[in-house]
Amino acid sequence: MNLFDFLFPPVCPHCGAHVKQQGDWCDSCIEAVLNIRQVPSKLLSSLDSVWILADYIGGIKSMIYDVKFNEKKEQSKGAAPFLASYNLRMHAYKPHYVIPIPSSSEKKKSRGYNQVDLFFYNWVLSFTNHECDTFKDKQKSNRPILEDCEDKYFQWFDCLYKLDTHKEMWSLSGSERRNTIEDAFLWNNNFDSSLIRDKRILLVDDIYTTGATLESAARVLRRYSPQTIEALTIASGSF
Repeated sequence: MNLFDFLFPPVCPHCGAHVKQQGDWCDSCIEAVLNIRQVPSKLLSSLDSVWILADYIGGIKSMIYDVKFNEKKEQSKGAAPFLASYNLRMHAYKPHYVIPIPSSSEKKKSRGYNQVDLFFYNWVLSFTNHECDTFKDKQKSNRPILEDCEDKYFQWFDCLYKLDTHKEMWSLSGSERRNTIEDAFLWNNNFDSSLIRDKRILLVDDIYTTGATLESAARVLRRYSPQTIEALTIASGSF
């Protein structure tokens, strides 16, 4: 047991029952919120598909809120069991690049991190760390891809930039979200946009509400001719 677990014994995010390690859920609580499903295609425009892993209720809602607003980064480990469930269908969609929805520089500075990175980065790393040194060098260079990794899959590619909207998206109506986020994303010019041409992309985010955020990011990526863009989110309470 490490010091963190000794000081803060791991518990289920929903019911508080003791569990083996940080991020674990008790069986009944994970079954209560696990709900893998797709957003109906009629609601999508720039995205080929969107997958959701859980209902935005109970422990999932608390976990995401704590990570985003209460600086409880360790809680992000609670996403792991849901991502493991998604792994069961990985053979159906094997992305070349996993692209996180970014936080604005102002929000990232105030929080100290982008919560999407906390939820998804280690999961992506589990597919790639035995194949390539890209992730080890991520903090040392703006080059996201090493030459010997160009034929690999599940590469973390943090290539989008988000302008500061000065508004919390959760507080806005559907139409307000769409108007606010419409042109909020840009390609980060530190990265080579030709890398995503004819490639399969997986956009990742924590919550699906109206889809405005994912669609706005996908429109930027479409300019560089990827083969497909699928999205994955932890939870949704929209449908």
